[in-house]
Amino acid sequence: MQVEDITTIEEMQKNSKKNPVKLDDLTGYSYKKLVNLMEKIIYFLLITAILVGCSTTESDKTASANPSNTKQVENANEMETPTPSKDSNQTANLDPKPIIKDKRTGMKPTRIIIPAIEVDASIEYVGLLENGKMGVPDGPDNVAWYKDGTLPGSPGNAVIAGHVDDTVNPAVFYDLNKLSEGDEIYLENDKGARITFVVQRNEVYPREDAPLEEVFGFTYRSMLNLITCEGRFDEEIQGRVDRLVVYAELKSNNT
Repeated sequence: MQVEDITTIEEMQKNSKKNPVKLDDLTGYSYKKLVNLMEKIIYFLLITAILVGCSTTESDKTASANPSNTKQVENANEMETPTPSKDSNQTANLDPKPIIKDKRTGMKPTRIIIPAIEVDASIEYVGLLENGKMGVPDGPDNVAWYKDGTLPGSPGNAVIAGHVDDTVNPAVFYDLNKLSEGDEIYLENDKGARITFVVQRNEVYPREDAPLEEVFGFTYRSMLNLITCEGRFDEEIQGRVDRLVVYAELKSNNT
């Protein structure tokens, strides 16, 4: 309602005594204003509808001009809900297999055979002596396997020791120093299974300066190390001054 409208009503009220305002007059006056307001609202709605229609038409034209975009959107929606593969559960339940499997197994030997030096002897089992050194076989004709170490045939250094002589007569490893690279050594157990080792090299060390880690320590290779006495006989220590070690590596395991 404008100011002039208010003024008109006030004048009508001042003149009410002379010319009383009837209800029909006020109603007619408000009706005209309402009609004008409704016309303005309808006009505004029509303009808005036209503008929205133009905007929609432009969007449709853009979509029609670029059908690849529409396909990409459809494909994107399809990718959001992939269909599970029939074999997906089966694949998830498969157990992975190792690429490399170590099939080496050791055995407790009972017999040693070395064709190159005509050795065929029984094997005793020994541990450490009170002085911390490896035990030795009871007699000159047998050899001793260090039972607290590695099983022959499995990864590591298995050690077998034997006497070279009894200061008078030759013993089981008297000719051990004659072994050369490529000679074979056989170990057998009480069931007749056999494993084969091939000589790699021979080394002589001072009696108190042998490389214990290299002889007895761990290695990923399957080694068999044969030990005996070597060098001159020392009366003071009642033994030879050196130690001979023959290093041999596993060739085959038929256990």
